[in-house]
Formats: sequence, structure tokens, C-alpha cells
Amino acid sequence: MSSEGQPESRSLGLPAGGREAKPDGGAGDTGFAAISRFVIANGMTADVRKAFRNRPHLVDDVPGFVDMRVLSPADCPDEIWLLTFWTDARSFREWHRSHLYHDSHAGIPAGLKLVRGETWIREFEHVSS
Repeated sequence: MSSEGQPESRSLGLPAGGREAKPDGGAGDTGFAAISRFVIANGMTADVRKAFRNRPHLVDDVPGFVDMRVLSPADCPDEIWLLTFWTDARSFREWHRSHLYHDSHAGIPAGLKLVRGETWIREFEHVSS
């Protein structure tokens, strides 16, 4: 448990977000994960991080959603990685096409520019915890 009384993920040492934590503290036996990556081009990294910290959590109650982590490599702070865990790929894809997905991006800082060719989403099947 964290000092705030929230379960912690063993793999990341972060409070569990989204849904109630699984018994192993992480994404458990989640069947699907999506990883999104982008690189900030114009010095707005602090603004982007603040936007994620203050995000509206619209995805949290979407059917099939389990958890989300926002990470940035220590050696490349302008690079942002979003890891989302889902019960299945269909739930993720429906969310990704939904109005709530688009609404969740309303907090993107005005004027944000990304490095061209450095933005992608990969889909992963959960194999084991």
C-alpha cells in the first residue's frame, strides 16, 4: 500500500488508477493493452504533464477499461507514453472511436506541436503477469 492507502503496482510502484486494483496490484490478467507514444516538439512538456495530471478521467468508467499509466523516459522528458489496459481489444477500439475519446483530448494545451513521424499506437495481447 502507498502512504495514501492506495494499492501500488509492483511493476511500476505507482498507485493503481482507473478501476479497482487487481490482487497482484497491477493490470492482473487484463486481456489487452494499448501503448500510445508521442514526442513534444515545442517545449510544452510541463504543460502536457500538467494536463495529464488534471485530466478529466473520462475513460475511467468506459466498459472494458482497467487502468491507465502516463510515463516519460528519464532520458527523454519530451517523450510521453500512455499505457492503457483493457479487458479486450473491442472495448479499446470502441473507446478510441467514441466521442468521449475526442472529448478527453479537450485539455490538450493550445499550441502543442508533436514531432512528425514519432506518434504511434501499438496494440498488445496480454500473455502473462
